[in-house]
Amino acid sequence: MDFFKAAAGMLLACLMCAGAGIAASADEAAHETISAGGQNFEVRYADASQDAGYLKYKHRQVEKALEKRSPAGMVQSHLNEATAYGTHLTHDSRFNGLDRSFGIDVSQWQSTIDWKKVKNDGIDYAIIRLGVRGYGSAGTLMIDDRYYENIKGAKAAGLDVGVYFYTQAINVKEAQEEADFCAAALKGYDLELPVYFDIESVDWDRGRLDSAGLSVKQKTDLCKAFCDRIETYGYQSGVYANYNWLTHYIDGPSLGNDYRVWIAAYGSYIDYSGIYDIWQYGNDGYVDGIKGNVDTNVMYKVDFSPQTKLNASITDGVISWNAATGADGYTVYGTNDGKSSYAIADVKGTSFDLDGQEAQQYSVAAYNYYGGKKYYGKSSSLVDGFNGQAKDLTAERAGIDKVRLNWSAVDKAVGYDVYKVKDGKMSYVGNTGGTSFVISGNNLGEYTAVVRAYNKNGMNGDYSEEIVLPGNAPSYAPRVERSANKLFWTEVEDADGYVVTFTDQYGSEEFFVEDTYFTLINNSTGKYYVQAYTELDGRMFRSSSSNVCEFSGVNYPPQGELILDSDDEGLEWNKIPDALGYVVYKVTEDGKEEEVAEVDNCCYAADDLAGSVYFVKGYNVRKGERFYTEASNRVTVSLTEVTEAKLDNLTEDFAVISWNSIEGCDEYMVYLDRGHGYELYTTVKGSMAVIGGIRNAEFASVRIKGYVSDEDVVRYGLFSNQVYIIGDEDSRPTEEVFSFEDILGR
Repeated sequence: MDFFKAAAGMLLACLMCAGAGIAASADEAAHETISAGGQNFEVRYADASQDAGYLKYKHRQVEKALEKRSPAGMVQSHLNEATAYGTHLTHDSRFNGLDRSFGIDVSQWQSTIDWKKVKNDGIDYAIIRLGVRGYGSAGTLMIDDRYYENIKGAKAAGLDVGVYFYTQAINVKEAQEEADFCAAALKGYDLELPVYFDIESVDWDRGRLDSAGLSVKQKTDLCKAFCDRIETYGYQSGVYANYNWLTHYIDGPSLGNDYRVWIAAYGSYIDYSGIYDIWQYGNDGYVDGIKGNVDTNVMYKVDFSPQTKLNASITDGVISWNAATGADGYTVYGTNDGKSSYAIADVKGTSFDLDGQEAQQYSVAAYNYYGGKKYYGKSSSLVDGFNGQAKDLTAERAGIDKVRLNWSAVDKAVGYDVYKVKDGKMSYVGNTGGTSFVISGNNLGEYTAVVRAYNKNGMNGDYSEEIVLPGNAPSYAPRVERSANKLFWTEVEDADGYVVTFTDQYGSEEFFVEDTYFTLINNSTGKYYVQAYTELDGRMFRSSSSNVCEFSGVNYPPQGELILDSDDEGLEWNKIPDALGYVVYKVTEDGKEEEVAEVDNCCYAADDLAGSVYFVKGYNVRKGERFYTEASNRVTVSLTEVTEAKLDNLTEDFAVISWNSIEGCDEYMVYLDRGHGYELYTTVKGSMAVIGGIRNAEFASVRIKGYVSDEDVVRYGLFSNQVYIIGDEDSRPTEEVFSFEDILGR
């Protein structure tokens, strides 16, 4: 132990002498003046006696000399070569998947460097010491002896370059002065990496910063003052400190939110939760082109940009967008060709008035201002500068083969283009300065139309919503059903009236009505169908025919079996053609049958259905006397669970459907929809059914429901999911009138 103490003392003495020689050489250097921020600085090169970096250099030289005298040290020297490029490192999981690059930081203590060899040895970047503030009471600003030599050599070799300044500032003013000094020395040089504020304790001595007694906040303010000042010169800023300083002496996490952080922590792993993107993991790396050891670093390609997707829109001349999480601001861009863009404004909010702007399209990008650089997220999609849209578009017949379009005026629009659309293809029809336009042509009912406004600069707004053009005849046929001796049909909105056609063995007869119902002729046996019609210029144009209703008289009472069902919305049952209406009965706890409702459709709902037993009767009337059907089955509204159905197999002729069985279920009802509403297809006791009759079908789907029969009372389950055999929800025929709730034909 005494031997090592003695050796350390001898080495220190030798190194002190070497340092004095270096300082003397620096004093002989020619003086010059540099300036920035309105200040002139006399160039003084590093004085070893005041350079805290020299003390660190001496300290490391002693350690190296002592290591070489031990077997462990000899092994370590070989290890340094093997680990110079971070192959031994365990990286923080937050950097998983990020690109990494390796670099060095140097000062005059690395002596002359062959930068080409450094580059060829796989080094990507270098952070060069620009200068120091003397750690004595005078606090002299000094430039690193080899700063100019190193920055020129590194850039010439094609390395990315940053610089650092070893601070000994003890107040904000001095920190700002150090930034001005760096800016003066950097004139004429562009940097790819930040200017780092190196804040640390003086090794082997006590510096002016160590002796100042500053609080954590005061030392943190020094970092902010330097970084904010250097950013005003257009450079990126950053803070260099070791783990201990970032954790205990300055507010490292806070600084990491605004500036690049370069952390020193020697070893194979770092456990620091604050933000950083460069880790100085060692000071004893070997790199070709440098004599002796050099500090080694790994840099992670961190994306500091906002990640929120922006969606922009323009309303009343103001472009607005959604806020991006954590964004410091937004830049609004304009373009006239959709390719090259230019910045229009930098804003903090989420909107900007475009008054006075003449770009054809605009976009917005969010950014984070971090360490003196804006990191942009992805730009929003381009939005038209004139974004007016014709609204309230209507279409009405204006004569045979003519349709008049009308719409509301668009602010700042001077005209409107009109287009027809068929099968996704748009064709130009004409334009107008007003808000009305007549389209002429054959088969207009096969088209839709859109309108697009444009402003005085010829800039187009958004297309209006598409509107269906009416043909000469009504757009579609009504759908007809019969109740007793009356026909009822769905209303056709663009019809002037309806034609009811009756045919029998003797011929046909037409009846013109304006309502959507018709009383049948003296119970005559025959067939009925209905057409909607319009009248244009004295001519009548009819729609296609409705479905046909056959009539052979009315049975008293109504004939047919009523099947009562229940779901989570109430009771429903099938329609009996001869019935004019239905009576709903409730069975009370003492067995009495109580009438609770009389309805003319096939469903009944109430808030208190659960738990009671119900049945239904249909009725009609002749000469004032009411005639009733037989009662339906009895149902209690107590639902079993839903079953999940799926398609197992499909051929040209049949499909195999299966479902999950329900515990205690007696049978399952399979409903098939071929595009015109659900009908009961079959009932099965198992959990599989074969569906036939689908050859050449354009659409087919099924749903399943289970039921449990207890004596004469049935408990129904809810319907399963819809299983599409042919087609999907978007390909269902448009002629559908009755919804799924009407599956029993009401």
